[in-house]
Amino acid sequence: WLDAIFARGRLSLNMEAAQPRLSDRYLRLRKARHPLLDRKKAVANDLELGDRFDTLMITGPNTGGKTVTLKTLGLLTAMVGCGLLIPVSDGSKLALYRQILVDIGDEQSIAQNLSTFSSHMVNIIDIMGKADKDSLVLIDELGAGTDPIEGAALAVSVIEYLRQKGAHIAATTHYAELKAYALDTPGVSNGCCEFDVETLRPTYRLLIGVPGRSNAFAITEHLGMDPAVVRAAKEIVGSENRQFESVLENLESARKALDEERAAATKERQEAERLAAKAREEKSKIDTLRDRELDKA
Repeated sequence: WLDAIFARGRLSLNMEAAQPRLSDRYLRLRKARHPLLDRKKAVANDLELGDRFDTLMITGPNTGGKTVTLKTLGLLTAMVGCGLLIPVSDGSKLALYRQILVDIGDEQSIAQNLSTFSSHMVNIIDIMGKADKDSLVLIDELGAGTDPIEGAALAVSVIEYLRQKGAHIAATTHYAELKAYALDTPGVSNGCCEFDVETLRPTYRLLIGVPGRSNAFAITEHLGMDPAVVRAAKEIVGSENRQFESVLENLESARKALDEERAAATKERQEAERLAAKAREEKSKIDTLRDRELDKA
């Protein structure tokens, strides 16, 4: 028993972990890191679920960090349930869920004659049967592996079913229909793993409230695919999807501009605070000198 306590303490020190406050129905993690990633390299992210929204749809490019975000959410929740401190900053809150229901990874099986889609559906049907108001549900690539239109419709139906049972849900997707669903549905929020189009690399930052683009065309062209093939693919994509991607691109540009303005405003505020502190210091010196001269007089 004592060995377990000291082991938890040593692990907490190694991870530079903190103790979150416990909440009844929501989690809000500040600067959360995956516990197995190198803390010097891992990008810390803010995560929330259950307060402003009960469902988070995470979008963005492949290798952008969507699955790692789901795993971070699940692992940190499980760690707190085991009495462990977690790699977050102060001010974090976390709900103790009775069960964490997860469908992550490809369970394709030749022996059981299950395709990728079928294996995911078997897991999701099991999750739907078990989920309740004390459940955290994490689903990777919801609705993938089948016809995109049917897969997206099925994904929305599954999400709505789980929401009616009171579960908190985080799911990843590439479907534009699910991004639109999250934009239009109260209690459902988009989140995206940021992608730097200039360097064509993911930044691993999670942005809550913003839908992300898959950037498949940009990535494939960067990897060396013939630009003519990429242009032809862009022409094949439906006009509605192009318009939606264009809207997302404009949102992304607007967000970046706002981030730059916020950074500039923060810098100016810090400079103003520095000058104000300096002015107060000078005034204090002048007051001291005045009092000294009055004493002399």
